[in-house]
Amino acid sequence: MSAVLSLLQSRLLRPVFVTLGIALLVQVLVAVALTRSTVTALEADLGARLGNDSQKLSDELAQAAKEVTSSLDSLSSSTRQRLTAGLSTRLQEEQKQLRATLEKDLKDSANDMAQLLASVAPRAIWDSDVPTLSDFARRAQRNPNVLFVVYDDATGQHLTRYLNRENPINEALLEKGKGERALDKLLDAAKNDPSVYYLESSISPNGVEIG
Repeated sequence: MSAVLSLLQSRLLRPVFVTLGIALLVQVLVAVALTRSTVTALEADLGARLGNDSQKLSDELAQAAKEVTSSLDSLSSSTRQRLTAGLSTRLQEEQKQLRATLEKDLKDSANDMAQLLASVAPRAIWDSDVPTLSDFARRAQRNPNVLFVVYDDATGQHLTRYLNRENPINEALLEKGKGERALDKLLDAAKNDPSVYYLESSISPNGVEIG
């Protein structure tokens, strides 16, 4: 330790040590400067890379969002179309079923009314009571679903001639039908019109047809 102190106190070596110290200080300063410069460059490079990566990620996320939105829109449209088609088909089927049910009910009602009108007519036919038969026909035609009621005798001659001309359907049938008299035209058109349920009911008291 004393040898080192003697060397530091030597006038000849003192300038050398001073020079070495200055050189070391300069190296340290240069190293610090280079380190700071390197760190700054690294920070700048890292910032640029992060900026580029962030922009790229943002673009990718935006593109993914567009694709997801497009897929959802397509799925929504497809689902809506399938639901609409399904509901339309189901509605059409239900309408057909409802129409068939209504037609059956109307036909059943018409058959019941025809049988009723036939069951009350024998006495009036035997007595040639045309006003009573006409009254039966007039009352039946108060039902909006009944277009006409005609009583015939056993030979097919009309016993009643009452016709509700206020019904536009009857007027249309009269224009289309063939025959000399209005009832003949009406019956002819009704028999050939698929929208009209035409039926005949036999009046046969005791098994003998009288009308």
